[in-house]
Amino acid sequence: MANTRRKATKAKSRKSLTKAKSRKRTVAAKSRKSVAKKAKPAKRAAKSKARQRLAGLKSRKPVASSKARKPAKKTTSRRAVTKPKSVKPLAKSPKAVRLTFSYQGDQVKLVSQQPVEMTVPPSDSLKGYEDHKGFWAEVKSAQDKTLFRRVLHNPTRNDAEVFSDDPEQSISREPAPKRTGVFVVVVPDTEKGHEVTLSRSSGQPDIAPEGSPRGMTAMRSLATGPATEIARFKLKK
Repeated sequence: MANTRRKATKAKSRKSLTKAKSRKRTVAAKSRKSVAKKAKPAKRAAKSKARQRLAGLKSRKPVASSKARKPAKKTTSRRAVTKPKSVKPLAKSPKAVRLTFSYQGDQVKLVSQQPVEMTVPPSDSLKGYEDHKGFWAEVKSAQDKTLFRRVLHNPTRNDAEVFSDDPEQSISREPAPKRTGVFVVVVPDTEKGHEVTLSRSSGQPDIAPEGSPRGMTAMRSLATGPATEIARFKLKK
């Protein structure tokens, strides 16, 4: 009898276990079904959104490449824009001619004419100098009209200072006709300028008084008479 009871209790416990397991299975299946039911609409919504995105991308116009794009116009503020200042043309520098002369005794030659850009000082007086003494250069027109005159120290002086051995004697000047040298005159370069002339006063020796030391005949280094023309040269154009 005890055995049969034991067997019966065991059977009941087995049945209860199987029922519990089946209940668990059913609960798990129900939960799975509920989760699946909830997940389906979410998947459907995600799929519909993805389809909408694809449709939107297809409907859009193709974007032009960076090379085909037009450059954007630069915008500048009014304050930044400044008008360039008007540049005044440079003033032309005055033209002149550098004349190089050489002399040997009373003979004067024009060695060279060189154009230069420089300001020539104003001309000396052009009237009332016919009886003046000294040395000067003149620019003449084709009609022999004086356009410019420059007074100079006589560069062709053919005398020299002589110092005596006697301390009581003063310095004198003696003729030196073989003296040579070079001098330069700068004159303005004008369209009317045709020739250049040189004028000079000649020195005359003084007769030494009787009883004066020998060899002390004085030579007047400065002009003793009105200047006369000594040379004339044509200007190059």
